[in-house]
Amino acid sequence: MWDDSYDLKISIIDLGYNSIKLANYQVKRGFLYKAYLQEGIKVKAGDDLITCGNIARKSFRRTVDALKMFRDIIKFESIEHVLPVATSAVREAGNREKFLKELKEETGFQFRVLSEEEEALYSYMGALNSTCIPTSLFFDLGGGSLEIVYTENFYVKKLVSLPLGVLKLSQKFGISNSQYTMFDKKDYEKMKDYIIKNLPSRKDLNLSPDTSLIGVGGTLRAIARYDQEVSKYVLHKIHNYRIDNKSVELITNQFSKMTIHELANIEAIGKDRAETITTGSCIIHLLMEELRFDKIVISSQGLREGVLLSFLNSMKFSKNLDQIQNSIKSSCQLEKLPKSGRNFVLSLLSTGLIKEREYEILVIALKQIPELPYTTNIHNLFYMIIDDDNKYLTHGEQLVLALSIVYTRKVKTANWLFETYKSILQPQNKQSIEKIAACIRLIGILQRNRCKVNVKNSSKKEIVVDINIGTSKNQFPRILLDGAIKKTEDAFDISIDYSISFESAASNSDNSFNINNNIPLMKVRNNK
Repeated sequence: MWDDSYDLKISIIDLGYNSIKLANYQVKRGFLYKAYLQEGIKVKAGDDLITCGNIARKSFRRTVDALKMFRDIIKFESIEHVLPVATSAVREAGNREKFLKELKEETGFQFRVLSEEEEALYSYMGALNSTCIPTSLFFDLGGGSLEIVYTENFYVKKLVSLPLGVLKLSQKFGISNSQYTMFDKKDYEKMKDYIIKNLPSRKDLNLSPDTSLIGVGGTLRAIARYDQEVSKYVLHKIHNYRIDNKSVELITNQFSKMTIHELANIEAIGKDRAETITTGSCIIHLLMEELRFDKIVISSQGLREGVLLSFLNSMKFSKNLDQIQNSIKSSCQLEKLPKSGRNFVLSLLSTGLIKEREYEILVIALKQIPELPYTTNIHNLFYMIIDDDNKYLTHGEQLVLALSIVYTRKVKTANWLFETYKSILQPQNKQSIEKIAACIRLIGILQRNRCKVNVKNSSKKEIVVDINIGTSKNQFPRILLDGAIKKTEDAFDISIDYSISFESAASNSDNSFNINNNIPLMKVRNNK
């Protein structure tokens, strides 16, 4: 049973082929969650699987040490629920049962081993909930396997698990000597042939022409960070970043010629990923080439968030896929505009004065504004909005959202920030920001005063409206409304002809403020 009096705290432990990760989440009612702590340790559970088929004793000890540290964190954080899951390394290990039994004896954690299908589906659900792209080919590239899920209109059509993990192929085809490239030319070509042979075709998957490619995994995030470094991308954000096939191809060719030592010295790669990044970039590039995708959308959420969503759906691991997908689909629907001002904005939309995407950004802004703290530090407000992993918007659109809200508070700051991030924005975005900001101001006044707006006539040049202000005639902020309408006229380059009406009711006739005379006056010394 859910207790409204406090937020729920949940830990997910993810034991993969290469690393073990801990993510702590704070969950609010409505299944709104945010990771507030993440730890990852390279335990190499799958290190000796290729040679002996078992998880080695040294890998077991590394895993136990990591779990004991995680256990301390979980106790310190007073976590209510802990969900430990294991994927391909444990799934494939010949000593799986013994390994899990000894893990529980030494650490207290009872792991659930995910099947290939479960691993793919949980990863997909976590990414879907954070991107809301209805028709997609989703992939999760891990150390031991590559999971692929094809969906149309949020529903799963095909699911494939392939033995194309980055650590697995690096060990199978590569060499372990940091003085050389990870592969000699012959072995690299063998690996490429092996990858192509195992990848499904576009025809095999029966992909729709409007399918988007979405990916998760540490390798993809590292490639994205490197691409941002090279291109001097000004927004330090990975979620919803787009990287095109040409960039992936250039990066793949570059990595294939570098030594492990050189790769480790790249800040975006680091020593922990240097041994597998060449393999990973090759897999991603060939996936894009074989399935003819021009770009990838990167999600920072995947398996762990999918496990969390599944648990929250029924407070246990749910296997009702349709139920979970319907829940995510519902959460991806944009809310409606507030009643006050809805007719006015819809008239702007119908006449083409505001574009569909501008309208959607406005809807998101109006939902987000009440959740933002009151602050006079406008820069902090801007970065708070940008740091949020918005599920609907590209980076450019999220900048438009943040700048529109900032514009309602301080125009100069919004203009300065626009110049800072103009390499991501388009010149026409400036007008979009002014339009959205004008609508935010106007709707804010109308909503707070519970006004009813009746649009009598609308065109690209003029809108005629009647604004019913209810019974609060004497207290209505008429000057603020006049100012907001003037800003809206300027932003949209239109004339707004409006009349004010009110419901007849007994009202105060003195047109005065209620002043508390008990507030002490400040004494001022006269120095004359």
